[in-house]
Amino acid sequence: MPAADLSETLTRIVAERDWNALEVLCDRYVFAAEGELAGRLLSALSQVPDEELRARPRLMLSWTGAYYAMDELQVRELRPFLRHYAELGTRLAATMDIARETSAATLVAVGTAAMIGLRMKGACAEAEELGERLSTRAAQLSSLPGADVVAHPGWLAVQRGLTRSLMDDFPAAVELYRQAYERATVGPGTAATALNAAANLAMIFGHLGHGALARQWLDRVRGVEPPSERVRFLLTAGGTIAEGWDALDRHDRSGLARCLEETGDGTGQLEVWPFVAALVFAHGLHLGDPATSLAHLGVLRLNHAPELVAQGTAAQVVRRAHVELLIATGQATRALRLIKEADAQASWSALPAARLRLLNGEYEAVRAMASRTSWHETTSRRDARQMLLLKAIAALRMGDRDEARRTLLPVRRLRTPDEVLSLASLSPADRDEVIRLGDLPLSDEAAHRLARARPVFPDRVELVELTNREQVVLTELDAGLTVAEVARKLVVSVNTVRTQMKSAYRKLGASTREGALMRAYETGAL
Repeated sequence: MPAADLSETLTRIVAERDWNALEVLCDRYVFAAEGELAGRLLSALSQVPDEELRARPRLMLSWTGAYYAMDELQVRELRPFLRHYAELGTRLAATMDIARETSAATLVAVGTAAMIGLRMKGACAEAEELGERLSTRAAQLSSLPGADVVAHPGWLAVQRGLTRSLMDDFPAAVELYRQAYERATVGPGTAATALNAAANLAMIFGHLGHGALARQWLDRVRGVEPPSERVRFLLTAGGTIAEGWDALDRHDRSGLARCLEETGDGTGQLEVWPFVAALVFAHGLHLGDPATSLAHLGVLRLNHAPELVAQGTAAQVVRRAHVELLIATGQATRALRLIKEADAQASWSALPAARLRLLNGEYEAVRAMASRTSWHETTSRRDARQMLLLKAIAALRMGDRDEARRTLLPVRRLRTPDEVLSLASLSPADRDEVIRLGDLPLSDEAAHRLARARPVFPDRVELVELTNREQVVLTELDAGLTVAEVARKLVVSVNTVRTQMKSAYRKLGASTREGALMRAYETGAL
């Protein structure tokens, strides 16, 4: 609607005190309002009587959105708006009986605001439970005659998809985003939902290394005009992350830099920050300074609530980044300890664990690990490419060229000629050998960028692997206990403790208690 017509419509609505019409209008322009338009909406909302405003939660949410939308200079500063919006949604949802609510529009508006509030507190499971209840009731209402129309069909599915994304449940997230996109594209005025769903689908596929699928959804993102500049960043951040992964896979430094300038460094108050962080740390590992990225890891943890960092996708991203950066900076034993402390079934640890074994010369272990996880459903396509390359290198070092050649056959299908990252992760000698043996295709640009790639990981590491009991014994000795006291505490003989001490000392290359403890902390074994 042209600005002049909208102004005239708002004047008429206020004069007629038609607050139902104002609700519908605010619903329609909630994403498009910015600057002068937001000011006009806020002016109209300020004339709604208090009792009417309290009875119409959608108008209260619109008030919050319009207030912050007037300040065009704060497009990227989301913290105040998100905090107030989510707090209001949480209060309104607390007084709403979902099973008895008769307005689908109110159900979605209030419910999704409350879901955002729960996610901001780290309660993703509760947010998804709420989302399921909202979806069930909304489906019931949609079948009733005379039911009101939700201004943004698919928006609830988008919010549930985001919740699942943060919970590391990508299959469910993809299905919900697809549903949202299909619902949003059936009629006009649904650009925000379609844009956000397509961008987040591109984000997930880019995050997992499915480049072709990510590019397909990026094409759809580019085909949708954002409702306003104010929400463009929010709605399309996922697409920018996907573009960043595409640039990193090709070792396109300038393209990746442009994307990171748009998304920030992962410390911003953006709900998809774990996906931003994954890209930021991958950039630091492969194209930046791993030591600097390790320091940034601590900054990231301080910028987000502990309950957000410790769960779902965020936890996997942070742990994976920590381990890979430790390996790159020569702290292999410390990296191995972090892997062992994690869930043995965690998909994020498979590739760095295999890389550690390869660098430690345990080639048979690498072949076994790669055979078990390369094609597992939870292994990302990007990890599968690198895992197969590690398996081929292990086979070569064991003298089995036929096995290496067979292993490289699927790599040709998993990578495109312009993909550089998987090969750049190898030492120059290893990458040259697997390219020749597997006849892996490289475009001219990819070959040029690969030639400029610096080594990412050490050529070799030496792991110090203490048994659980050896770690316990050293920990007790570090606490000042004598050998006899350790034996009594662990309910074993003194000779058993001395045997475990000797074994730990040998692994650490030390001959005294003080030397062993110092080496244990230096290497990260303790």
